[in-house]
Amino acid sequence: MQRGNNSMKLTREEAHNLLNEAAIMNPGKWVSHSEVVANIAERLADKLGLDKDKAYISGLLHDIGRRNGVTGNRHIIDGYTFLTELGHKDIARYCLTHSYFIKDLKYAYGKNDMTDEERKFTQDYLNNIEYDLYDKVVQLGDCMGLPEGITILERRLMDVTLRYGVADFTIEDWQAKLRLQAEIEKLLGHSIYKIFPEVGEDISKQFINDLLKFWQIT
Repeated sequence: MQRGNNSMKLTREEAHNLLNEAAIMNPGKWVSHSEVVANIAERLADKLGLDKDKAYISGLLHDIGRRNGVTGNRHIIDGYTFLTELGHKDIARYCLTHSYFIKDLKYAYGKNDMTDEERKFTQDYLNNIEYDLYDKVVQLGDCMGLPEGITILERRLMDVTLRYGVADFTIEDWQAKLRLQAEIEKLLGHSIYKIFPEVGEDISKQFINDLLKFWQIT
């Protein structure tokens, strides 16, 4: 497995073409989720003085490894490999980093379906980089982005816990994600939700309705 030395500029149009192709290969809610994450990442980047195009594209393609079908954790390495082979190593990193707020592979929900070699590569990769603000806005976008739209971080945490159950690391994972929110808000000088007015007062009602649907009570 090669990390690759190639890196070419990727445009928004090209990124959307890649996502559209992937959506044909493996349709699912992950596609609209990716579009929501791109929106969040771009809007955060704008307020943080980052490159909006880079943030948008990184968010749009963070789950591109799902093009290969329904998988667990291996979608991150599939995405990294796919984009690196296309010459987009700078964007490929966000396929790996978006899942790990704590840089340890044991802090991952879902099926462990990477090979030992892929796991070693991924862990070594994470150990040898420092997360930048692009990593962080994509991570936060991934937390706030439901297929149906933008939500509060706490609702997303509950969504993941309902789907995968409580793990040994759940509390540490929640703490890491809430610390990231606090870090971004400190840089912004205000709540992240000032940027997202669509997260309105009825979010609690929506959350309860979603829980009831999940448990098939209504």
